[in-house]
Amino acid sequence: MKTRAELVVLVDRLRAPLREFVRESRVRMAVLVNSSGQLLAQQGFSRGYEVTNVASLAAAAHAAAAALAEMTGARRWTHLHNEGKNQHMLLAPYVTGGVDLILVAIFDRSTSLGIVRLFSDRLGDRLAAMPELQAASSVRDATRFEQELEGGVRRVMGERA
Repeated sequence: MKTRAELVVLVDRLRAPLREFVRESRVRMAVLVNSSGQLLAQQGFSRGYEVTNVASLAAAAHAAAAALAEMTGARRWTHLHNEGKNQHMLLAPYVTGGVDLILVAIFDRSTSLGIVRLFSDRLGDRLAAMPELQAASSVRDATRFEQELEGGVRRVMGERA
């Protein structure tokens, strides 16, 4: 996002789809973070989890899973599931208009992994249709173009030196 005002609008717009996901999937807690670990939305409650720690770890897991997917020739990773004694955690990536978002859903035996995945896919569809996330793609594309251009100039200059 370019400005703080745009980020505030995005955070506000993420609340309703995340609230619906929590209600439909019956998860205890769900958070949406960006690939830097910035918490963008949270719904529900789960004891024993510090949300900022979860956000940071989700971003790290996203980076590691993306690197592993690249090593194996996969386009991207689709989800990670951790099964605990009493609670489960699902991480699901969404690439929407060039913005990487990560869903962290914490759930117990009152729902199933299949139900959570079904509704996480639907959440992904809703997020992909959000204009606030689509607008961010041009910013990311411009940034990527500038980085690639600078890298190309450095290579050319380095080859001539």
